Amino acid sequence: MGETPAPSARPVHVTRLAAGAARVGDGPPPSSPDWVALEEPLEVRVAGAPLAVLLRSPGRERELLAGFLASEGVLRGPEDLAAIEACRDPQSGEPEPNIWNVALAEGVAFAPERRRLLPVGSTCGLCGARTLDELERELPRAVEHGPLALAADFFARADAALRQAQETHRRTAGSHGAGLFSLDGELLGFAEDVGRHNAVDKVLGARLLAGDYPLERPAVLQVTGRISFEIVQKAAMAGLAVMAGAGAPTSLAVEAAQRLGLGLFGLVRPERANCYAGRVDWIDAGPREFEGG
Repeated sequence: MGETPAPSARPVHVTRLAAGAARVGDGPPPSSPDWVALEEPLEVRVAGAPLAVLLRSPGRERELLAGFLASEGVLRGPEDLAAIEACRDPQSGEPEPNIWNVALAEGVAFAPERRRLLPVGSTCGLCGARTLDELERELPRAVEHGPLALAADFFARADAALRQAQETHRRTAGSHGAGLFSLDGELLGFAEDVGRHNAVDKVLGARLLAGDYPLERPAVLQVTGRISFEIVQKAAMAGLAVMAGAGAPTSLAVEAAQRLGLGLFGLVRPERANCYAGRVDWIDAGPREFEGG
């Protein structure tokens, strides 16, 4: 699995015309139907056993499931995965676009009775955790990185790259984006989805399918929304060095980032950002140290 996988057959950016949309308030009514982001359920099976139902934007199912199962602890790396395929209708034999099965490598343990069996909404992350102790155990080991240095114009470059890549958001204003960047601001991977967690899973799942999970080199994950605990958890499990978002982090996200040694930036704009955890040096700008929380 060392090669970058081919994208799933269905389109990455999926939208649909919503007929009959009406405007409330001042201004003329729309002259044409409005575009809305498409959201569909995806039943996830592991070794044939139902695990969860994700609400997501269709497309890139392999990346989504790889990232989701890595964050769930089912996959520890690319060597744990045998295949990800759409299930087939028992009568027609045609692939079921919204029912997918993940086959694990020989010897990889999986106990479906110990896993959550519930819908996972596009805004939901670890809502299936049964106890506070279980939530605490979801945190991975602390991230170990040496001194980190970001380009002085990193956030300006990252913001421009994300804006250019957000095709569905430009059309619908109804999706989230997640971008994986090198420390100098080069875009390494991008995904867009109606769910923040799904967008992150698709980006990180692509790295797993390419044989790079946890990531070998320090990288930055930047999202277009707020940063919650489970987004920090996903970033840490993937071995990322820095997490950033256009929105603010939650208190639990800040505490987790501090504990894990993960750099955490929120309220990111091209010219500024708030740092809540971690130490980052800035190339051509001198060192800056912040205390989170």
